[in-house]
Amino acid sequence: MNTQLPNLGLISVLGKGGTATVYRAKQLSTGRDVAVKVLEADFVRSPEDITRFVNEAKACARFRHRNIVRVYDAGETDGIYYFVMELINGYTFATYLERKKQVAVDDVLIILESVTEALQYAWQKFRVVHCDLKPDNIMVDADGTIKLMDLGISKSLLTVTRETPDGDGEIMGTPAYMSPDQLYDLKDLDCRADIYSLGATIYHLLTGSPLFPGKTDQQVVDCHVGASFARDPRILAPEVPRGLALILNRMLAKDRNLRYPNWETLSTDIQRLYAGETLLATPLQLGESSVAFSQEW
Repeated sequence: MNTQLPNLGLISVLGKGGTATVYRAKQLSTGRDVAVKVLEADFVRSPEDITRFVNEAKACARFRHRNIVRVYDAGETDGIYYFVMELINGYTFATYLERKKQVAVDDVLIILESVTEALQYAWQKFRVVHCDLKPDNIMVDADGTIKLMDLGISKSLLTVTRETPDGDGEIMGTPAYMSPDQLYDLKDLDCRADIYSLGATIYHLLTGSPLFPGKTDQQVVDCHVGASFARDPRILAPEVPRGLALILNRMLAKDRNLRYPNWETLSTDIQRLYAGETLLATPLQLGESSVAFSQEW
């Protein structure tokens, strides 16, 4: 490793993605072990991208929540852009899916509850929208704590660039989990965009399949915004409870006005599901949601 960063001793590579490489490192001034995400050189496209990345990474240092990975610092040296964050001794759920194919219902409920709490905190306190929720950005620590990564920073990382459905402008995010709101490049994105993306993520964890498998990125985009819908998750995973299938049906409404209006309402339904009580959500008409809900079951 030839990369040299101030106040950091890089130890080993933890992972490498399309936009960045993550290193295990030692923060020399404190002696603590940290993770360092370094942007790929060809990803730094403009001064505006750079400024946004550094500013948002620094802003993330304000977050104090047990389910959000801490960001300690961000900076640039010799054209290398990076941020320093809490080291998680665990694995992402993208890695888990590669090994196990799907996640048990009880564990998925813990993930859903934990990420909902984290994003409710970020939205209420800072009006932050993640914009790139997916299994890669959700980790489990060695003690079983669910940790959400890249909150606030993901808005600065264009993990995929595509035309919007109306042919105007660019979108950012990962197509398999993106909300129609992002795909239409709405300027007033709010927490409902993340509610949709979390629904798409939970569906993948439960069933082992993304909403729209075997399609190109553009075809997936068309499915999110069009009348296409995925099968009821209980078809692929019969152990999924009816209430959880109903929650996903509502989270994945194509029209954001039909989704849960905020994290608090979703959290209430999660608690009602645990308690065996009637949910606030009611089934949507076929085609109104990106996942079907079978009334007969």
